Amino acid sequence: MDWLSTLRARCALLSVLLLAAPTLHAAAPSPLAVEEAALIEQGRKIYVQGQLVDGRALKAARASGERLQGVEAACISCHRASGMGSVEGNLRVAPISGRFLFAQPGDMPLANADGIRGKSLSQAHAPYTDEALARVLGTGVNINGRALSVLMPHFDLAAQDLRALKAYLSVLSRDYSVGVGKELIQFATVITPEVSAARRSIFKNMLQSAVLVKNTSTSPRQRYMTSAASFVTQSERRWEVEVWELSGAPSTWEAQLAARYAAKPVFALLSGLSDSSWAPVDAFCTSRHIPCWFPSGRAPALAEQGFGLYFNQGVVLDAQVLSVHLQEQPAMLQGRLTQLFVPGSAGAAAASAFSVAMVGAKFQPVDVALQGATDSRLAATLKNAGPQDAVVLWLGPEPLLPLFNASPAPQARVYLASPLWADADLARIPQPWRAQVQLVYPYELPQPRQANLAYLHAWLKLRDLPLVDEVLQSELFFSLNLMTDTLQDMIDNLFRDYLIERTEDNIGKRETSKAEQENRDRKALGRAARGAVMTQTSGAVMEAVNAQAAQQRAFALGESFGTTVYPKLTLGPGQHFASRGAYVLSLEAFLSGAGDGDAAAPEAAAWIVP
Repeated sequence: MDWLSTLRARCALLSVLLLAAPTLHAAAPSPLAVEEAALIEQGRKIYVQGQLVDGRALKAARASGERLQGVEAACISCHRASGMGSVEGNLRVAPISGRFLFAQPGDMPLANADGIRGKSLSQAHAPYTDEALARVLGTGVNINGRALSVLMPHFDLAAQDLRALKAYLSVLSRDYSVGVGKELIQFATVITPEVSAARRSIFKNMLQSAVLVKNTSTSPRQRYMTSAASFVTQSERRWEVEVWELSGAPSTWEAQLAARYAAKPVFALLSGLSDSSWAPVDAFCTSRHIPCWFPSGRAPALAEQGFGLYFNQGVVLDAQVLSVHLQEQPAMLQGRLTQLFVPGSAGAAAASAFSVAMVGAKFQPVDVALQGATDSRLAATLKNAGPQDAVVLWLGPEPLLPLFNASPAPQARVYLASPLWADADLARIPQPWRAQVQLVYPYELPQPRQANLAYLHAWLKLRDLPLVDEVLQSELFFSLNLMTDTLQDMIDNLFRDYLIERTEDNIGKRETSKAEQENRDRKALGRAARGAVMTQTSGAVMEAVNAQAAQQRAFALGESFGTTVYPKLTLGPGQHFASRGAYVLSLEAFLSGAGDGDAAAPEAAAWIVP
């Protein structure tokens, strides 16, 4: 159990016992237990809020003379919620949780300063005494007599404040978080009820295959040495991933999730799949501090808050990007602006966000809430729109492709949100419409993204899994691989807060290094293939032909700069969306880039970050 869960459990138990005291005197907590809980809470306020025991603001000063007070002086600002520290450029902030400050001789807690850049592990030292703790906080000189970074503030703390802070640090990131055992980590993944049977099947089959591969290569205390630290700590664990398939209305999901979680608590929700709003799942995770780890959804949580990490804001991002695009290029819109959507769908969330983003603009969107795919207002709106008008269709291929095939192309510009479409469906839009259709496209353009996804394609072929939905399968593949890499980097410090923090710190660096490694691997494959073609020894003509094809593919794909369908993924402290922009381009440009020729011209595909 992590520090927050431990503290909450103790406080909840204490409250129950105090309320029951008049009738259950024998169950009353001891004075020592009451004092300990109160002391830990006082220490938490110092660490998180910068509030001293007597209620005054915490004050500190750096060697530069800069003075800090209150929240800005709080330990959490540098050492993070987990107490496991951080890295900023070349500056390393060491772990200060109880396992590291007060480790006894023979105990060897290890932490990576920065696993991506290969910086040194945490250094062993004698356990901090009260005097040593007071000295390092007051003077910046650690227990080994070494002066810490000039960024380390100096505090003048009273004895009662030191005592409270030590009590809190002693329990901070001390025990494994919920769902973590010595040899197994429990995960769950969530699928919301509106997901089609086809997408559900793709997701579950690929997840099952990936977890099987991971567990086949993982045998506690026997797995290949991923790093010296993981070998010493024996930190490799098998995964168990339950699929929580929800049913009914979104208002019932919280109760369903709570029941599943009560039956089997999990460390994190690993990926997930939704074609409607993910907000109820996000709220459940936030209320229990459960990491919600890069699910695939068209309408995830709407704000930079909570306890989830997401690829982007789904169709809400598309709505914000489109608003910027139209307002920055007013010549594109001189007439009527209409948006059509089906209430209760992911498109409805986009329509709402678009209306908000267009407040104050010259043209305000006119809403048309359709009753369904057969609503005659859909065809009528497109037919009656003039060349100065724009129509935004927050709809997928099911209602639109039949209409596109049966009706002449409109004169107006028509905007589509790509997350509601598969690339294959976009290619089915008939030729007469392509000059009028504009895409809001939050993914990498087709040609360069083939290099990014070369490993995914090879992985699927190796396991005889079809490539059906490239965006979904890429997102799931990335989610699983990133979890593997992050857990290895965490070594044996398996705390939920730390999982989030390590991802915030390393996702961008991890993407860069991973892409560079994949480029090297593909070039090596190409060189090996060329050698095989030139020699063709032992009558291995077919092998040489296959090797030649591999060589051509390896070089034709070009350089990759990421490993997903997104151009770039980055996070910072407190950020929840790793990709924050989208292209706006014509369907004609998109389809020309999706072929064997050049990718869409840059001037036809502006990347917009709202």
